[in-house]
Amino acid sequence: MDLLDSEDNCSLLCDDDYDDDSIDLYESQTTATGSMGDNVCHKLNSLVSDESGFEIDEEQLNDDDDDLLSHHMKFNDRSPEGSTSSLKYECLTTQDIFERMLGRVHHLQPIFSIPAEDILLLMQRYDWNEERLLEEWTEKMDTLLIEAGLNAAEPGSGSSGNVRGIKRKAKFDCFICCEDRPTETFALECGHEYCIECYRRYISDRLNQGKVITCMDCPLALKNEDIDAVMGTASSARLMNSSIKSFIQKHNRNYKWCPYADCKCIIHLNDTTYLQECTRLHRSWFVTCKQSHSFCFGCGYEIHAPADCNVANAWVKKARKESENLNWVLSHTKECPKCSVNIEKNGGCNHMVCSSCEYEFCWICGGDWAPHGRSFFQCTMYKNDDEKQKTSIENSKRTLKRYAFYYRVFNEHEVSAKLDWKLGQTVGQKVKVLQEKMGVSWIEGQFLADSLKILNEGRTVLKWSFAAAYYSDASHNLTKIFVDNQVLLSNAVEHLSELLQIKDQEAIMKCKPEFYNKSGYVQNRTRALIECGRDLLRKGICKPTD
Repeated sequence: MDLLDSEDNCSLLCDDDYDDDSIDLYESQTTATGSMGDNVCHKLNSLVSDESGFEIDEEQLNDDDDDLLSHHMKFNDRSPEGSTSSLKYECLTTQDIFERMLGRVHHLQPIFSIPAEDILLLMQRYDWNEERLLEEWTEKMDTLLIEAGLNAAEPGSGSSGNVRGIKRKAKFDCFICCEDRPTETFALECGHEYCIECYRRYISDRLNQGKVITCMDCPLALKNEDIDAVMGTASSARLMNSSIKSFIQKHNRNYKWCPYADCKCIIHLNDTTYLQECTRLHRSWFVTCKQSHSFCFGCGYEIHAPADCNVANAWVKKARKESENLNWVLSHTKECPKCSVNIEKNGGCNHMVCSSCEYEFCWICGGDWAPHGRSFFQCTMYKNDDEKQKTSIENSKRTLKRYAFYYRVFNEHEVSAKLDWKLGQTVGQKVKVLQEKMGVSWIEGQFLADSLKILNEGRTVLKWSFAAAYYSDASHNLTKIFVDNQVLLSNAVEHLSELLQIKDQEAIMKCKPEFYNKSGYVQNRTRALIECGRDLLRKGICKPTD
């Protein structure tokens, strides 16, 4: 029985469910037209892995059918005609989970015939595993309440006629703080009594542990109402919140925190059957929380297509390992190739114009910008022009140089993503100005936001494609095709990024058809690059080596 099963789930997103007939990976050589930056998120610290106490409704999968999952995937909220999504997820908060737990408590009350607050303590003690609690209750009903601290092992021990609660005493000698003075005290039925200040410190130290708080001298449990009475505030809610966080940590196969900073959303995936199949097919399940933050349910990173989780993890680990050796590629300033004036990049577009000599060059490769408008310009393609070296030292240098190239380009697109995202924050203001000054409706101005979203996705895919390219066999024909698609998307991204820099309202509206054309092209190239990258993974051409 799944304690938190829900009927109200939303569709799971995946990066590469495409109509193969709509994408030509090998013949499309059209001039590129643009893309945009993505908001970069950082990975959550790995949660402690443990078996979930849930029963999962598994569906039979055919391991020989490589396209089996194509009927369960979506890309950009669009799925192929006639497809259905059977794998569901839902976005929750800790309050949502707690309310469901309370619902289960009321459902169990007729079985246990004890107060609801006592059942809540039992559920908390058993890590909210309803099935295990019912088994224990059936086997040792008489002793379970004592073990759980709901009944004293020796009723009335300590002194006869003890009553749970706070008392006011004119004189009380507390055995903990050793003060003899008029004060309030708190005691349970066991008779163990201490001053209210000592009890507050004791409870405060345990609120974040998520465990049942017991008497200071015996296993008798404090209930939520006792905690609130002693603390003088609704502190029991903090304890319940900690308990739920502990539950999520122990059941991290089904629950994932959104990794974005200050986001409190939790993604709940009830049926994890397809995740193993996704790993075999080198697919990644990307989910989106209520705050519109998208991330990979498997590894917790941002959307990392065309790389799968193995490639993404290997790339991040290597980046951390090599970071000290690559500080020189992380500089945000570069010299103009013509006049050597230092230039700081303040936008996502990689088309740079020197303010001193007005020389136009590419931020990534440093070359003249003029050839970048051509279809086959390949500044993002690594060129191994070094002569073959025989010594291990020279081979290591060449390997580091190759990695440095891919990491530099990856990092440049990440920086561009952040800068473009800041630029994108002005899109709403642009639409508002268009409405006020030109009488444009909100729907008519929505093409700007749509272009920003497509640019966002294209920039992210392009960025992670360099991680996939690094781990691919450069001599394989499919890798060369992948690089060709990479070049096309790179050019498309830059052109759309330039288009979004337009500030004049009339010029923006005149360029509306161009926004549609370039955004559509970026979208097509993005999908093509993802599909080509998946072929590299599926055929073993791309695989992590370190």
